[in-house]
Amino acid sequence: MILILCITLGILLAACLLYLFLLKRDIRQLNNKLSDISYIDTNARLATSTFDKHVSDLVQDINVMLKRNRQNHFDAQRTEAELKRAITNISHDLRTPLTAARGYLQMLESSDIDEETSAHYIEIIRGRLDSLSTLVNDLFEFARIIEGNTVFDIQKVNIGNALRDALSEAYGELERKGFAVEVEIPDVPVNRYCDMDALRRVLQNLLKNVYTHGKDQLRIRLTDKTIEIANKADGLDKIDTEQMFERFYTSDASRSNKNTGLGLAIAKELTERMNGQLLANKEDDMLVMRVALK
Repeated sequence: MILILCITLGILLAACLLYLFLLKRDIRQLNNKLSDISYIDTNARLATSTFDKHVSDLVQDINVMLKRNRQNHFDAQRTEAELKRAITNISHDLRTPLTAARGYLQMLESSDIDEETSAHYIEIIRGRLDSLSTLVNDLFEFARIIEGNTVFDIQKVNIGNALRDALSEAYGELERKGFAVEVEIPDVPVNRYCDMDALRRVLQNLLKNVYTHGKDQLRIRLTDKTIEIANKADGLDKIDTEQMFERFYTSDASRSNKNTGLGLAIAKELTERMNGQLLANKEDDMLVMRVALK
């Protein structure tokens, strides 16, 4: 009986020692693998060969952390790339009107020009400075919005009236550029809870995008669900509707159209701060932007 007991205890002791040996070996392998993952850019995950629940739970938690850190790493790289691109674009957009204005000033100072030419140069300089002022104001507004310093006065707003007002403000430019405008706004009020000034800014930016980059035809339609602004545009195949609301996005890689890309980014930020959605897609030969306010 004592012999059997001793044998049983010996087996249990051997099993415990084996288990501790395997557990120690597994922990050592996990530690080595974790060290490799820390120094190598890899999607590798930890795996354990033991059946210990606590070790398995620990490995699972570490893998979740590794996945989160990997995503944070990608986000940081993307943010850094966006920042570098933004700095380049801002530098370009600031330099272009300043360089042009300086050039015309030099011509005014150094050339023997008549009064009519001088007035023409002054008008060009004024236009360049206005462009620069618009960029600076947009940068300030965008920074203020994303920092959360904008206070919204949410109230019930008649969307139809707001859309009519924005269209009347933009109508001169649309007419000057030869747009055929089709408007469908119901007589029955379509009310939404939003900030009136923010909504006005959203509509102004969307319509400005139309008469700056669109052509020929504009369709505005208000339904019970969305505000729809659709226009024909050159180079529609080059427009990435998934990216067009990103800050400093432009479909023109050379930025020859002097588009800062902030107008649509501001519109999207304001819409989302009012718990709405601003989306775009291409339908036939039209670029369609839709604003949905909850």
